[in-house]
Amino acid sequence: MAEKLAEQGWFVRVETVGVAFQPAVMYFAVGKNSSQEAIAAVLDHPVIEPGDQVISTDRLTPTEIWSYRLRPDEVRTYGKRPQSPRDGR
Repeated sequence: MAEKLAEQGWFVRVETVGVAFQPAVMYFAVGKNSSQEAIAAVLDHPVIEPGDQVISTDRLTPTEIWSYRLRPDEVRTYGKRPQSPRDGR
């Protein structure tokens, strides 16, 4: 049986503001039909803390969805990068 992939997908960037570590940016691939649904799903993810905020969303192309093997309603993290002073935040 073929794997069912998301019809639409989003790449969401979140700025973290945790006290125990310096600010960082986290990345998520989300299999939702709208950016609003993707943002809501990311903000409900267990790694998100109060005060963390979405800083950007980008629609994934069908090729990116296929290459990530992104399933419907999936929320997948793609790492965390400390913010450097040159990020301007």
